[in-house]
Amino acid sequence: MSASRIDPSATGHPRPDRRRERWASLEGTWEFSFDEPSFDQAIVVPFAYQCERSTIDTIDPHEVLWYRRRFTPPAHATDERVLLHFGAVDFAATVWVDGTEVGRHRGGHTSFTCDVTDALLPDADADVHEVRVQVVDEFRADQLRGKQTATFPFFVHYTATSGIWQSVWCEVTGPRWVRESHVVAEADGTIAVGVDIAGAPGGTVRVTVGDDDSGGALVLEGAAGTEVSGRHGAVRRWSPTDPALFALRIDVLDDDGRIQDTVFGHVGFRTVTVEAGRWLLNGEPLYQRLLLDQGYWPESLLTPPSDDALVADLTYVRDAGFNGVRKHQKIEDPRFLWHADRLGLVVWEELPSPFWLAHIEGDLEGDATAEWTEAIVRDRNHPSVVAWVPFNESWGVQDLHRVPERRDTVRRLVAHTRALDPTRPVVDNSGWGHVDTDIVDVHDYDQDPARLTARWTGIEAKGWDRGPAIDGEGSTDPDEIDAALQRWRAFVDPPEADLVDDRWMIEALPDTAVWAPGCLPEPGTAG
Repeated sequence: MSASRIDPSATGHPRPDRRRERWASLEGTWEFSFDEPSFDQAIVVPFAYQCERSTIDTIDPHEVLWYRRRFTPPAHATDERVLLHFGAVDFAATVWVDGTEVGRHRGGHTSFTCDVTDALLPDADADVHEVRVQVVDEFRADQLRGKQTATFPFFVHYTATSGIWQSVWCEVTGPRWVRESHVVAEADGTIAVGVDIAGAPGGTVRVTVGDDDSGGALVLEGAAGTEVSGRHGAVRRWSPTDPALFALRIDVLDDDGRIQDTVFGHVGFRTVTVEAGRWLLNGEPLYQRLLLDQGYWPESLLTPPSDDALVADLTYVRDAGFNGVRKHQKIEDPRFLWHADRLGLVVWEELPSPFWLAHIEGDLEGDATAEWTEAIVRDRNHPSVVAWVPFNESWGVQDLHRVPERRDTVRRLVAHTRALDPTRPVVDNSGWGHVDTDIVDVHDYDQDPARLTARWTGIEAKGWDRGPAIDGEGSTDPDEIDAALQRWRAFVDPPEADLVDDRWMIEALPDTAVWAPGCLPEPGTAG
């Protein structure tokens, strides 16, 4: 089934890859306040208070935010469940419904769900209920921030996005319901589906792939909690030149065969591998022409101003002759990936880093691992996603060439990434300082073609040594070091130069060695 044959209602849902028929959006005007729950202002959700579209539009720093609104869930029976979903809330959220706490979540870029059924007051007037959210977004470096500043924008960093910044919606389901699914659909038509079921134990899962219009439906069935698998006999392989998608339906049934939950999504059959130094899609070399996509909008910051804005961005990428994007320091809205799936664009997904010299260790490593796990589990069904990038340019693991513990941090998160999804390559530390990677990528900001050619031609024969990023790097002479720093400052051109200390400038430099000490490319690694 081509992308155009997928249910067009998918675009309107906040999770096109996991949507239910009975749902209601909670976007729009909420009561709002800073610091204390006075609710003396109004804000338009899902826009952060720092942006124009929120109608508040101030960058004055506030660490505690409060939200409140009334809502009516879709009609539901007494034995059904009401789920409240948040696309992303930056950073730590606590949620109450009708005065009862229903959930907490930590991490500013990933989704979470609260089963609010038992909190709904039975005598609520006309089934109208109240949801209240407290958000804490502290001004601290040791938090996964991506390109957000803690206060004002400067250098390569942007205005912060605090609080609710992706969709909020509620859905109705039965006593057993799909929490998440894991779909692995290969180019040869084989498919394996694991379904994470919440609620009452037991039951059966039925998975339907395709329909009569797509060459017949494949129906798989098994006990809840087990993986079902099979092979579709009439697949078209997903690729940028032919982004073929098949309808997906997952039903959860009770012991008598009655449907208790149904979610709809889509499947793209394709295989991504790295073999003999080449990146392959469906067994053919995949030459990627990618744009670095940071996903910020002037009027709405991290939140896309509309679904049409997402489509316009991706359509521009395709029409300009590119076949994908590397999402940079942002875990994107699921609707972005849905559009990439149907338009045939490949995506590298990257974990946002902490700010500047904060090191990913201790509690911060726990936060990074938890948020990265949520991102991969949510997004690994999208055929457009072809690579995972847990680190960028050693942010959070600075100076890893000289600090073995930071190389160990990279190894741990790479191993965790592969355990969650062994079907895609992992770019361990995009740009420089590779430790354990499937793809050797380098970032070079030199604008001179001759120097670029001289630096990278025959790099393997040079022992993977790229040479100094700026003249004077690596010198022990104080005057040469100072001159090198001044050249580096001139290159990055921080507008608040007095706020950028020399220690950060030195650690921010790429090491001359593409690979960290004791780390060598594995046979077959793609360059």
